[in-house]
Amino acid sequence: MAGANVIGGGGVSVVAALRAPVRGVLRVFGRRGVEGVSIPGQEGAGAGVFVVVFLSVVEIALVDALLSAPWARVAALLAGLAVAYVMVGFAVALVACPHRLAAGKLTVSYGAAFRAEVPLHLVEKVAERRAMTGQSRTAEVSDGVLWVPVMSVTNVVLRLREPARLEAGRATGAVREIRIHAADPGAAVRAVRGALAAGPVPRPSPGAPRPSPVPRPSPVPRSSPAPRTGPGVAGEGPGVARLSPGVAGEAAGQAPRWLRRLRWAGLLVLLAEVVLVASGLLDWRIAAGVLAVTEGVLLVLGLVFGAAFVSGYRRLRRAGLGRRAALGGAFFSLVPPPVAEIVRHELSVWGVLARAVAFRTQQERGEARLGRAPGPGWAPVAAAVVLAAGAAGLPAWLGPAPVVLAGALVLLYAAAVAAAFAVAGRVRRHGVCGGRVVLRWGLRHMVVFPLAAVEDAGIADAAGQRSSESRFVVPGRAAGALVLRLGSPVEVPARMGALRPVMTIVVPLPDAAAARTTFLGRPEGESR
Repeated sequence: MAGANVIGGGGVSVVAALRAPVRGVLRVFGRRGVEGVSIPGQEGAGAGVFVVVFLSVVEIALVDALLSAPWARVAALLAGLAVAYVMVGFAVALVACPHRLAAGKLTVSYGAAFRAEVPLHLVEKVAERRAMTGQSRTAEVSDGVLWVPVMSVTNVVLRLREPARLEAGRATGAVREIRIHAADPGAAVRAVRGALAAGPVPRPSPGAPRPSPVPRPSPVPRSSPAPRTGPGVAGEGPGVARLSPGVAGEAAGQAPRWLRRLRWAGLLVLLAEVVLVASGLLDWRIAAGVLAVTEGVLLVLGLVFGAAFVSGYRRLRRAGLGRRAALGGAFFSLVPPPVAEIVRHELSVWGVLARAVAFRTQQERGEARLGRAPGPGWAPVAAAVVLAAGAAGLPAWLGPAPVVLAGALVLLYAAAVAAAFAVAGRVRRHGVCGGRVVLRWGLRHMVVFPLAAVEDAGIADAAGQRSSESRFVVPGRAAGALVLRLGSPVEVPARMGALRPVMTIVVPLPDAAAARTTFLGRPEGESR
C-alpha cells in the first residue's frame, strides 16, 4: 500500500473534552473562528448532558452528606466538579466537534472519542444510504469498512478509490469504504460533492508541500433550498449544491442552530430546581424565589420560541408547503427529538381515530386508491374491546380510589391505541398521486417514491412473501399481493428508524388485480 494512502487521526482525547464546553458556547454565539464546512454528526445531545449533570449533582450531595471533615467535603466537591466537567465535555463534544471539510480533508469525528482525517483525493464517490451496525465501539473497522455510527445508525457512505490504511487510535486496518452519520445526510452529501467538484485534489507525493485548502463554497440562499434526492429514492442527487460554512445541516424547515440548543432549557431548569429542593440543598423559601426566577426565564423562552415558530411557519409557507405541513414542520423543529417522537405518536393515534369517526381517510386530493384496504384482523379489535371493558369495570369492582382511576385511564388509553390499530387499515390506504406511489401502514409509517422508479408490477400469493435483503413486504393481512419491481433502489424502514435500499416491494391487498390495473392502467399480461 502506498505511503500516501494513509488516514490519520486519534482516539479518546481528554483535551478535546475539556475544550468542548468552551467551543460549544462560542458556536452558540456564532464565534466559531474555524475554517471549512461544518457537517453536524448528531443533535439532541442535551438529554445526555442533563443525565450527566443530574447524576453529578446527586453524587456530590451524597458524598457531602457522608463526609464530616470540612477539608474532605471541599476536596470531594472539587473532585466531583472536575469529573462532572470532563463528563459534560465528552457529551458536549458530540455537537461541538462535528465532521468538517477543510484543507483538502474530511475530518470524521465522534465527539472527543474519535477523529480520522480522510484526504479528499482518496474519495471516489459519496452517497446517502442508511445502514445498521451492531458494533459496541464508537469507531470500528470491519471487513474493510470504517463504521462511525450514532445510535448504531449510519446514513452517509464514502467509497474510496483504492484501499487505504487507517491509523486512528484503536481503530486501525485497511479500509475501502467509510460509513458515518450526519444530522442532515442530504446536506452532508452535497457538501462533500461540492468539495470534490470544486476541482481535483492532487495526490500528495512524499516530501511535497501540503495541498491548498478547498475553496470556500458560495452560500445557498435561504429562499431557494438546494435540491435533494427524490423522496424514498436512494443514490446520487440531481445536482451539486455548494454550502457555506455554518449552514450545512440546516434544512429549510429547521430552526437556527442556536435556538435548537435551547429546546431542553425549560425542562432542565424545572428539573434542576426539583433536584435541588429534594436533596435539601435549597430551603423552600429560597426555592419559592427560584421558582419566580424560573417562571421569568420560561416566559422569556416562550416569547423566543413563539417568534421562532412564526418565522419558521412563514419560511415553510414561502417554500411552498401547505398550512398543515408548515405548522407541523415549524412546531417539531422547536421540540427536542424524543419529545417530538412522543408527540408524533400521540397525534397519529388520535388522528386515526378522528378520521375513522368522521369516515375520512388520509388520502390526498386526486389520489387513486390501490384497491380495497386489507382488514386489520381480529386481534386489535378484540384487544380494544377487552381493554375498554376493563377500564369501565375497574372502578366498579375496586371502588373510586385514585390508584384505581389512574389504572382505568391507562386501560382506556391502551384501548384507544388498539382501536387506532384496528381502523388504521381503512383510514391509511395505499395510493398513487402526482407521479408518486404512497404506501401507508400502521399508525404513521409511510414510504413515498416516484412512479417512474417502478419497472413492472405483478400479482402473487401473499402467504409466501417474506422480506429479504433486496425485498420489502409491507405489513398487512390479505390473500393476494401486488409485487412492484423497481428500476432504481427505494429506501424502506428497517430497525430503529434506519432505512435500507430494496429493489422489490410487495404490497398485500385483497384485490391485487384491481390494484395492478389502477397502478399501471392496464390488465395483467400486457407489457409496459
